Amino acid sequence: MLNIKEGFEQEFKRRMINLNRENEFSDVIFLCIGTSKIIGDAIGPILGSNLKNIENEFIHVYGTIENNLHFNNTKNIIESISRNYRNPCIVSIDAALSNKNNIGDIVIGSGFIKLGKALNKSFGVYSDINIKCIVGNYYSDREKNLTILRNVSVDEIIKISNTLLEGIENVVKNLICFNKKCM
Repeated sequence: MLNIKEGFEQEFKRRMINLNRENEFSDVIFLCIGTSKIIGDAIGPILGSNLKNIENEFIHVYGTIENNLHFNNTKNIIESISRNYRNPCIVSIDAALSNKNNIGDIVIGSGFIKLGKALNKSFGVYSDINIKCIVGNYYSDREKNLTILRNVSVDEIIKISNTLLEGIENVVKNLICFNKKCM
């Protein structure tokens, strides 16, 4: 786990470089998961709207404040990505609840992540890199989790989103080209 103030950019860069060495990605796709209706779940949409500024022919963003990528529409988006991109590097970003000692941490992993777990829903999404932002304490009670997500400080969400944006922008602008096109 990475503290939000330490090492996110370096770890993200390391993972992107290592993945590109092992694969010939055609594109980088950011899945910015969440809903702008619940502030604690809005990291993805806020980040996605800001990442749209760096979108180009190799970088694609799904999930913005205007067009949320959430539990109900993710399956259709994933199917569309499968049809439209040859071999994309998928990076998912989502808010999460965890142990109170982890609040403020950014957890970087890979493989499947479960969407909607805090609200007793479950849909797995595969990501080459997944970024989970711990915004509150997890309870086994759906209503408590919803209350936690609704009461997260807007300041904290913006601070986390800005940290992610700065790190991702710095990594992406310094990449030479994926698939001999952009990393």
